Amino acid sequence: MIETPQVLPETPATTDLLSDLLGSMHLSGAVFLRAEFREPWSILTPDACLLSRMLRLKSERTIPFHIIAQGGCRLGMEDGESVWLNEGDAVLLPYGDAHVLGGREHTDTVPVGTLVPPPPWDDIHVLRHGGSGASTRLVCGFLQCDELIFHPILRHLPRIIHVTPAAVPGDEWLASTIRHTAHEASHTRAGARCMVPRLAELMFVEILRSHIQALSSGEVGWFAALKDPVVGVALNYLHAAPLVPWDVDGLARRVGVSRSVLAGRFRHFLGQPPMQYLTHWRLQLAAQTLKNSTLPMKRIAEQAGYESEAAFSRSFRRHFGQPPAAWRKQQQSA
Repeated sequence: MIETPQVLPETPATTDLLSDLLGSMHLSGAVFLRAEFREPWSILTPDACLLSRMLRLKSERTIPFHIIAQGGCRLGMEDGESVWLNEGDAVLLPYGDAHVLGGREHTDTVPVGTLVPPPPWDDIHVLRHGGSGASTRLVCGFLQCDELIFHPILRHLPRIIHVTPAAVPGDEWLASTIRHTAHEASHTRAGARCMVPRLAELMFVEILRSHIQALSSGEVGWFAALKDPVVGVALNYLHAAPLVPWDVDGLARRVGVSRSVLAGRFRHFLGQPPMQYLTHWRLQLAAQTLKNSTLPMKRIAEQAGYESEAAFSRSFRRHFGQPPAAWRKQQQSA
């Protein structure tokens, strides 16, 4: 087992878990088109896998977003869930679900892939489509992140995150970020190709912050767990020192609650025991090391808290579907 500190602090170090996890996702933002639609209009955006192929992206893990620069439109999911988007709004689809965007008037839906030329494009593509009625302008983009099977952020978000900054007092920064992103994407200025992706990433972080603040007391999931006085403290301990040989009793003592209370709160918010969460997180860290380094397998197994390379390989294969050596070769090749 990897060497661990003999004495742990009575309270966890101040850890910005959201920043840590966002950093581990290796986010990169992009805007792929500006859309100018006129009533009647309706387009289908494919799921993340097909969108990645259409845009020739390296990763199939994409998070589409849309900003309404002018007018309004409806976003609809395959199961019938829908939301109306107004000017100044932004919407994220964390799981990359296929969705339809359309105006107020009914018309046939057209796949977006049939309306745009194949990439690469010299600049942000401008898509014009529809009839001769009222105009709606959108900025459409996506965020890419690492292809990792476990990630607390991606597992505990709603399918649609719709933000209306104008309706929330104190959200001037989010509203400004959305406006700035739309403006930079809509005007050809020096440095725009560098500026727009960074703005998209900032917008994503601001939307997550807004999502956390808006959670009610009855919510569950990773973001709600951060606000819980029991699970939030436990998560700080686990993420501050993931390689410590934690057990439920020791973690419960650090948090200042009983073993049963800690286990119950974890299951309530995250749907799994504390040690299972820790195992998944260690494997995520190991996967990142596999992908981004040439460290020998034995050393990575030790860093992930496994006493043998064989035990690490079995656990990794159970969660990622293939042995770590094969997974590393595939990821580095890609």
